[in-house]
Amino acid sequence: MPYRQYDQNIVFLLPPSLDEWITTDHPVRVFSEILERIDIGGFRESKVEGRPAYHPRMMLKVLLWGYASGIRSSRKIESKLQTDLAFMWLAALEKPDFRTICLFRTANKALIEKVFAEVVLLARVLGMGKLGLIALDGTKIQANAGVDSFKKVEDWREALKKAKEEVSRILSEAEATDREEDSIYGKEKQGEELPEGLKKSAERVKKIEKILKEAERLGKQDDSRISSTDAAASFMHRKNGSIPAYNAQAAVTEDQLIVYAEVTTEPVDVKQLKPALEGIEELAEERPEKVVADAGYTGGENLGLLETKGIDGYIPESGEKNIGKIKGARPELFRKEDFLYDEEKNLYTCPAGQEMRPVANSTIKTKYSEKHITTYRTARRVCSACEMHNKCTTNKKLGRAITRDGYEEYRQKMRKKLITEEGRKIYGKRKILAEPVFGQIKVVGGLTQFLLRGLDKVRIEWKIGATAHNLLKIIRRALEGKVILANAS
Repeated sequence: MPYRQYDQNIVFLLPPSLDEWITTDHPVRVFSEILERIDIGGFRESKVEGRPAYHPRMMLKVLLWGYASGIRSSRKIESKLQTDLAFMWLAALEKPDFRTICLFRTANKALIEKVFAEVVLLARVLGMGKLGLIALDGTKIQANAGVDSFKKVEDWREALKKAKEEVSRILSEAEATDREEDSIYGKEKQGEELPEGLKKSAERVKKIEKILKEAERLGKQDDSRISSTDAAASFMHRKNGSIPAYNAQAAVTEDQLIVYAEVTTEPVDVKQLKPALEGIEELAEERPEKVVADAGYTGGENLGLLETKGIDGYIPESGEKNIGKIKGARPELFRKEDFLYDEEKNLYTCPAGQEMRPVANSTIKTKYSEKHITTYRTARRVCSACEMHNKCTTNKKLGRAITRDGYEEYRQKMRKKLITEEGRKIYGKRKILAEPVFGQIKVVGGLTQFLLRGLDKVRIEWKIGATAHNLLKIIRRALEGKVILANAS
């Protein structure tokens, strides 16, 4: 049986067409067409001496296709540009090296944010990304910093003290050596080299001073831990333990399009609702109708913000399985809901019919929140003499106390809304919107650990990952025939 001709040194009679390398239905074609519609004005490219810079649109396509394919390392992207047909087609056979790719990524923060916004707006023109309901969530992504690189600020100060002492010791020994050699060889002898160990110790002093300066800028306390490789990273808790990480935020529509992507160094989510709503409104020029978020976003100020903006929010005080359940260590005692509040008179009426008036105001501050609390009690000895005392409190001396802040009305409305069938149904959408998106970015995109260091650069990387995710969503809709890119013209 004859074989087909096989010759690795074959010479083409006519030059092959680059366009023939990729099938007509390959997703990379849709990907490229989308990015052809994006304004890239303002992108900066590091120019190599003596030759023109690479085209920023080509660099952008290559970078984003890498993240969409789970290839984020600039060295691996460089390799793909020489071996992978999709990358080679996108780059039109250009072969920027890994340094050029890395510099392009870090030098264009503002423009990458612009591309993220333009992709979202393009998707909205195509009928995607409707702001009827938004799910907001955060996920901890490991920082590019080892556990061993962390020390408490006070320990870094002690390390700086020891490093300076080491420099002083080396200098003293060098001076003693100089005096000894002067007595033997005369004072005309020249020493051209630094004493052994001095350069290394001096560099360590500079490094620690830089770490402490960054700790001061970040407002780190003496007992706070800070890394020598990524000072902005913090230890954050996950289900499987604590790791050096950043808190990556995303607001997701019902078709899993990311309309807000940000990174914070705060391990909790309570302060992230306001910037998310502002970011969505700035980008889309409209507010979402409904917002669902888990208990990490609960807080009086957040509930008040939703009310002020006219947004129908669904944020519980505890996990989904505990919604509607009686909270508290002593469920046999009267609940707060059993006490009636009179807004006009600013007092509570207890189940026994006694009035409870304000007796104290206090402020509770934590690292990430602040609450102004008013405490209500009955008149002295009224509570202890009550027949219902044992059903109300275990405090025999002072009796029952009820606390309230300026957002209690919003909390009560939220509790009532979440225990309804409709409320539970709406809140239940959270776990099928935001959580799968994080899974796709981490599993498909491989973004389980940031490659870059420092908050600004990490934000760039998260925006790139979110943009790549959105591009894949548009591509899938286009290949399914559900959107037509020509309609976005």
